Amino acid sequence: MALYGVYGSHTVEACPVNNLANAKKVIAFVESDLRPLLSKYRINNVLGQYHSAFEHTFLWIFDAEDPHLIEGLILEAGFASFNSLRIVPLRSLKEGVIPLIKKVHGL
Repeated sequence: MALYGVYGSHTVEACPVNNLANAKKVIAFVESDLRPLLSKYRINNVLGQYHSAFEHTFLWIFDAEDPHLIEGLILEAGFASFNSLRIVPLRSLKEGVIPLIKKVHGL
C-alpha cells in the first residue's frame, strides 16, 4: 500500500459553488460509479476527501500503485482544468519522521 495526498486549490471564480461548468464536473465525478475509473488507474482506494470551502482548498488521500496514474484520473475527471494540484507521498509520523530523527541523533 502506498498513500498519496492530492492537495488542490482554485480561485473563487473557478470554485464549483460559483462556476456552473466546474460544478457539473464535480457532481458528475462524485455521483458516478468510481470503481471502473479507479481500476483503470490502479487506485486501490480513496481513503478521504477533505475540503475547505471558504479557503478553496482540498486534500484527497489515495491508496495507489503509482502517483503518475493518479494524475491520469485527475485529468480524466476534469479537476486539473480548474485546480492547482500537488501529489505527494504520505507516511505516518511513526513510519517517516521518527526513524529519521533517531538516525540523525543516534537515538
